[in-house]
Amino acid sequence: MDRADVTVVCCYNDPKQYKKLVEDLARQHYDYTLIGIDNCRQQYSSCAKALNAATVQVKTEYVIYSHQDIELPDADMLGNFVDYLFMTQEEDILGVAGAVEDDSKQAREHTCVLSKVRHGRKQAVAGEREYSGMAGCETVDECFFGGHTDFFLHHPFDEKLCDNWHLYGVERCMYTRAKGNKVYVCDIPLIHTSTGTISRAYNKGFYRVAKRYAGENEGEGTTSLKWLRTVCGSSQTDLLHRLLFYWKREILIRLNRY
Repeated sequence: MDRADVTVVCCYNDPKQYKKLVEDLARQHYDYTLIGIDNCRQQYSSCAKALNAATVQVKTEYVIYSHQDIELPDADMLGNFVDYLFMTQEEDILGVAGAVEDDSKQAREHTCVLSKVRHGRKQAVAGEREYSGMAGCETVDECFFGGHTDFFLHHPFDEKLCDNWHLYGVERCMYTRAKGNKVYVCDIPLIHTSTGTISRAYNKGFYRVAKRYAGENEGEGTTSLKWLRTVCGSSQTDLLHRLLFYWKREILIRLNRY
């Protein structure tokens, strides 16, 4: 049964990629509303600003934020994702690729990626551990995520902290976890056609988010979190560890290793 209770929001600067997303959504066996944000002329300086502007237009109970380079080859994927959304509480966040703690010796930075997403030209599976259904995690990737619309209306993306195109969703995951809520990843095997790169803007943003949740800014009303774990790398949030992580990445970026 079709239920028009979800809005998909996408900020795009590549009309060709966006058109493919629109076509895939049109084939879904689930009713939805679509809000496309045309940023081809760079009207918005950050994704946080663009998504906040769109969120105030959302009239449905749930909202999903999607990258332009997402493909949904199975017509039940949107409906399956929304079914998982129904299982979440009002201030929880759900995505399709998430980072979790992993203390095994082979784990990179004590972190494991949970995902069924296939990404890149070779459509490699992004996940590093088997799971099914919906699992708890610490943060989710911004490629495809969402939650209850009221949460994002009352707690919008941080336009000051995330003033570029990175980590706006990760930051909201940290925010809601710091308030005692949950973040989840689900097993929807959609396709993310790009793998992304680590830029200096991303690296600087990672440092700033880690600092925010290290407990050094008590006046901002956030509870400290020891780790900032993402699908693209993880660090403890204290000053020493986040500095080491920042400069390690900065050197690799300057050496064109990313």
